[in-house]
Amino acid sequence: MTATRTSRRGAAFAVLCLAAFTINLDTTIVNVALPSLVRELGATTSELQWVVDAYLLSFAALVLAGGSLGDRFGRKGALLSGFALFGTASAVGGLVDTPTALAVVRALMGVGAALIFPATLSIISNLYTERHERARAIGIWGAMTGVGVAVGPVIGGWLLEHFWWGSVFVAMVPV
Repeated sequence: MTATRTSRRGAAFAVLCLAAFTINLDTTIVNVALPSLVRELGATTSELQWVVDAYLLSFAALVLAGGSLGDRFGRKGALLSGFALFGTASAVGGLVDTPTALAVVRALMGVGAALIFPATLSIISNLYTERHERARAIGIWGAMTGVGVAVGPVIGGWLLEHFWWGSVFVAMVPV
């Protein structure tokens, strides 16, 4: 394999791992912002539950459909569509002013994540065709998902300490 092809494959793999990390980071980062949502948006306990669960419910309910869409219409298209939806919804999430609007935005973020997540694994399987390389790549990808879940509250706490509650959503946009 040429050096150029290897470096492009490595860059693609890094992007895919960063995407998986971000999707899983978003499952826990919002938890530390809940007290701020009560203070700033006047959110009730029920509304807070929807803000947290809307993302997880739409993501979990649609991840298989997202994988099927990627298989049927193209993995790259599913990945890019998911990025666009996830990024746009994340940006809007930092700007909304009601808990209901935030729950809707979180649900849209989950739809985007449901398109991204299966596409990342599928593309990794295409990037690494040798069994040993594929196993190693999938192991690293899996570790990134776990790290994302684990560091979500830490990153969220740091953002809240330095910025406003919406920063936990806006921080996802560049990724």
